[in-house]
Amino acid sequence: MFERIIVDYGHGGMINGEYQTPTGKQYHFTEPEVMSIYEGVFNRGVASKLMSLLCDAGVEVFDPVEDCYVTEHVTADDLEQRDISLGSRVRNANRENKRGKTLFVSIHANAIGNSLTGPSQDVRGASVFVYRNSGVAGQVAGRLLKGYESTSLRPRKIVENRSFYVLRRTAMPALLSENGFFVNIEDAKYLLSEAGQWDIAKAHFESIRPLLDYDDEHVT
Repeated sequence: MFERIIVDYGHGGMINGEYQTPTGKQYHFTEPEVMSIYEGVFNRGVASKLMSLLCDAGVEVFDPVEDCYVTEHVTADDLEQRDISLGSRVRNANRENKRGKTLFVSIHANAIGNSLTGPSQDVRGASVFVYRNSGVAGQVAGRLLKGYESTSLRPRKIVENRSFYVLRRTAMPALLSENGFFVNIEDAKYLLSEAGQWDIAKAHFESIRPLLDYDDEHVT
C-alpha cells in the first residue's frame, strides 16, 4: 500500500552546543541523579534510524523538516537541527503526498507539567495519537502499540486527537508517537541510549512493514 513514508521529527536539535528550542521540550533532573534530556535530540535519533531502516527496505523516505528525500543511511547529526515550524513541515509533507500511497509519522517523547527542572516524575510509557482510530493510521497505531512490548517502554494507549496540527492538517494518513516520558528518569535514560532508539525505530518500522510496497529482498 505505502510507497512513501514521511518521517517528521519535532522541535529543535543542537547547533554549536545550543538547544534550538530553548524555552521548552527539555528536562533537567535534580534527583535521583543529575542529568539532562532534550526531546528534539531524541526525536532525531529515532527518526534517523527509522529513515535508515526504510531506505534499506527500498521505500521512498521524505524528510519534511529539511524538505528533502532521504536515499541512504543517516544519523541524527545529519538531520536538520533548526526548529522548523509545524506549518512548514506540514506544507512540505502535503506537497509530496502520493495519494493513497503515503503515510506520515511524527516522532516525539512526552512530558507532564511545564517545569524544565526537577525530580523524576512517576509517569511512564508510550502512546500513539491518530486523528481517527478507524482506517489505516489506526491499524498502524495498533501494531505500534503492540510493538512497544518489545521495547523497555510501557504501552499505554491509542488516542484520537483532532487538535494536533500534524494530524489535523496533513493530507494523508498520519500518526504521532509519544515514545515514553522524558520527565521520568528511567524512560529518559532509555530514550537517550542508542539501543533504546534502535528498539523504538524498529517498533515503528515493524508496525508499518505489512503495508509497505517493497521487495522483500531489500530487507535484511
